[in-house]
Amino acid sequence: MHTFFGQPKFHSNRLGQGPIGYELFLREFKDGLWQLPEDFSRITSEELEKLLNSTIADLPANIELLSFNLEQDQFINPNYIDMVRRVQSKTDIDIYTELTERITPGVTENQLYDGAKMFHDRGLLVCIDDVGTGENSPELVNYLNPFIDEYKFAFQGFRPFDDINKVTSQLDYWYDLSNENNKMLAIEGLETAHDMEVIGKEYPCYVVQGYYTGKPAIMK
Repeated sequence: MHTFFGQPKFHSNRLGQGPIGYELFLREFKDGLWQLPEDFSRITSEELEKLLNSTIADLPANIELLSFNLEQDQFINPNYIDMVRRVQSKTDIDIYTELTERITPGVTENQLYDGAKMFHDRGLLVCIDDVGTGENSPELVNYLNPFIDEYKFAFQGFRPFDDINKVTSQLDYWYDLSNENNKMLAIEGLETAHDMEVIGKEYPCYVVQGYYTGKPAIMK
């Protein structure tokens, strides 16, 4: 059995007004606990569609956006792309499909390009997850860039650190690139008030998330 946990997303300069959306994380019930699935690629498009539809049906009216992850082999599969199109057609909430940084053996960059183009041609929103880490290198992001709507930078990929200012140089490239290319930027992994203050002052962006503003919790 699977469900979604959701981590709230906020406007970076309007934290007090409540979440504008959620990132959805798949969890599997096993041994009496909700855990990470052993293999995300085994989750079918049909199961994801049911979970997305049921989650959206229970959301409050003020929610503007949702994001969820697809593995590389799912991202290039027309069945998943058509599934997202059907779900998006039923809601005014903007749904962002996040391409994870994990490698799926046998999937090529050209296939990812074709997959991103299929999403784009159907009017669907795509986010590159955890830019600059794993497989989501600057080279791949620039290759897919014509079809990408959002970059997501994750500070948790650079922890541990005792001051966020020591690692903001890692963000500079993506912050500048998002402005140059008119892409949305989401910044996650913010865990303290100091983290939030630095980002708010030096890197104002559309979406922030992290343990400081809310940990993932089961979607009711």
